[in-house]
Amino acid sequence: MRRTLLVTAASLAVILTVLTAWAIRSAPRLRDRVVEAINARFESQVSLGSLDADMFPKPRAAGRTLTLRHNGRTDVPPLITIDSFETTAPIVGLMRTPVHLETVKIGGLSVRMPPGGLRSGDPSTDEPHVPHAERPSPLLIDRIESRTARLEIHSKRPGRLPRVWDIQNMVMTDFGSAAGSPFTAGLINPVPRGVIDTTGSFGPWHADEPGLTPVSGNYIFQNADMNVIKGLGGTLSSSGTYRGVLERLEVEGTTEMPDFSLDLAGQTVPLNTKFKAVVDGTNGDTILERVEALLNKSVIVATGSVVRTQEARGRHIDLQVTLDGARLEDLMQLAVKSEKPPITGQVDLLTHMVLPAGQEDVVDRLQLDGAFQLAQARFTNVDVQRKITTLSRRGRGEESDEGAERERVVSNLRGRFTLKNGTLTFRELTFAVPGSVVQLRGAYNLRSEAMNFRGELLTDATLSDMTSGVKSLLARLAQPFFRRKGGGSRVPIRISGPRTKPEFGLDLGRVF
Repeated sequence: MRRTLLVTAASLAVILTVLTAWAIRSAPRLRDRVVEAINARFESQVSLGSLDADMFPKPRAAGRTLTLRHNGRTDVPPLITIDSFETTAPIVGLMRTPVHLETVKIGGLSVRMPPGGLRSGDPSTDEPHVPHAERPSPLLIDRIESRTARLEIHSKRPGRLPRVWDIQNMVMTDFGSAAGSPFTAGLINPVPRGVIDTTGSFGPWHADEPGLTPVSGNYIFQNADMNVIKGLGGTLSSSGTYRGVLERLEVEGTTEMPDFSLDLAGQTVPLNTKFKAVVDGTNGDTILERVEALLNKSVIVATGSVVRTQEARGRHIDLQVTLDGARLEDLMQLAVKSEKPPITGQVDLLTHMVLPAGQEDVVDRLQLDGAFQLAQARFTNVDVQRKITTLSRRGRGEESDEGAERERVVSNLRGRFTLKNGTLTFRELTFAVPGSVVQLRGAYNLRSEAMNFRGELLTDATLSDMTSGVKSLLARLAQPFFRRKGGGSRVPIRISGPRTKPEFGLDLGRVF
């Protein structure tokens, strides 16, 4: 028995010695096979800082400073750099073609996509090239793990900054499969700061033009703090799907903000959106094909673009915005500090909206140029509404206020406006009630809430019709100065002062 054990131990020692010698001789050859497979898969030239390989208990390798240069080019940054890696593989997988690795754990992964891909610079109109038929992959990997990674996609437009994605906890399986590689990852969104959790399919890798590598999946972005954007407030959540190639992704999704606000007023309003967009992955430019937003109970529709700029941090937003039958009170909550909206009604609006990139408050950067029409407007302040009713009755020549309390006069407004540097300027502003029309021009400062308007009050009645007694006689004498072509009166007026206590008066400078 003892002799048998000794013979067995000696035999095992001989076998281990033979295998060790074979492993020492085979490791460099197997290393070369893996490097050749990587070169063929990425059409790149591989260089290694260091590599340690073991064959027992199963083949494994660990290395540092792995660099892949696309087509061996040294005039551009490397396509892929890896600070450190560990890999395991079955012996059979290393001997056959394609080379088969089980796991690859990567530290410090950086991928730099070279420019090129789409036929022109407009992602909204160009269709991506159809990739050529891919050869079977010479490298298959069951599982790739990377705790931190950076994907940098260089723009084909001269002078544009590259698009950079920081990625954490990426896991990819079946890399090299002709059907694409399933993956999960967390993308770091810089502003507002947060992690976009995504799952999907990547590949197959397009070696000729990496930017045309297919990618698709879905994403979830939760609890993003919008307060980091100066002038805004609220918590954003979003989810959706994407598909296309790295250079051109079609994205559809929704966003929810139950507590959206502008610092200007500090009042929260629920804001939910549905959107469809095309994203140019080379520079982050986004073409918004349609955005449908629900602000409280009002629908806002927008189309346009969100473009990264080199001159300032952030993005330049350029939109066409349409409101059809929206509730004015929903909009007023964002701009007016009063909990009760000063005026209600239905508003139609069409405006060109520009929000340049920058760090200033949104209110100071926002630019508008458009027109609106407000129908069936009523003032919520009883005193103001009573004055509007009195204005209407006087304009119709009804000097008595009998029955005024029961009369609920509605007002109609329309105008053309611009907004720049926090000041709302009206090139034309018309306020109409039965019997009277007020035509104004002027400005309103959103921060100080100060107004400065000049215009005319047009009434159907003459001045004498609107008064009685001695006042009627004086009005009759003054009527020639206020005569309106076609009948009635035209009275030059001015409105100035703070929104909470405006001053109305006769503009004597224009009477004569």
